[in-house]
Amino acid sequence: MVSPFSASSSAPNDASAIVQNFLNSLKGGSGAQQRAEEHPFTTLPDLLPSTTTVPIIESADSKSIDALCSHLPPTLLLLAQEIDDLAEVDPNSETAQAAIQAHSLDQKKEILERVLRSPQLHQSLGSLTVALRDGGLPTISEALGIKVRDGGYMARGGMPMGNDEAVEAFLEGVKKTVEDEEKGGEKMDTD
Repeated sequence: MVSPFSASSSAPNDASAIVQNFLNSLKGGSGAQQRAEEHPFTTLPDLLPSTTTVPIIESADSKSIDALCSHLPPTLLLLAQEIDDLAEVDPNSETAQAAIQAHSLDQKKEILERVLRSPQLHQSLGSLTVALRDGGLPTISEALGIKVRDGGYMARGGMPMGNDEAVEAFLEGVKKTVEDEEKGGEKMDTD
């Protein structure tokens, strides 16, 4: 005869085993998830922390600083000039451009450092990472003019790359695009 106590004492173990098996099946059931665990890749916020980027700005020359500032919205540079009524200033006007050019090298570095430390930049980098991982690589790379392998699509088929593979392909594309532009600039300089 089976004791009721032995059945009830084994029931929690059975339920626990069932729950554990279910959780294990969820964890290992996705091929993409297994690939991500086999080959983890960084996120953009982890790759570009202010502890790494700010020292680069601090040691950069004026040509590099000017090149970086050219990618900032003019309004951001005008804000640093403490203009009274910024709403009335056309950021593309000659007056605004003169105000932007009036910044000293140290002021420009300070503006760039504030941008690099801003939570908005880190949030945007995180959002870009998510968009790349969720299949946005083809659209994002095309919009930014970045050449990525296979146009951001998987080698066999019309599905966009996703997960860490997409982030890695994006970063490789950025690197290749910059290298190609530098080579193109060198060719123009030597012509």
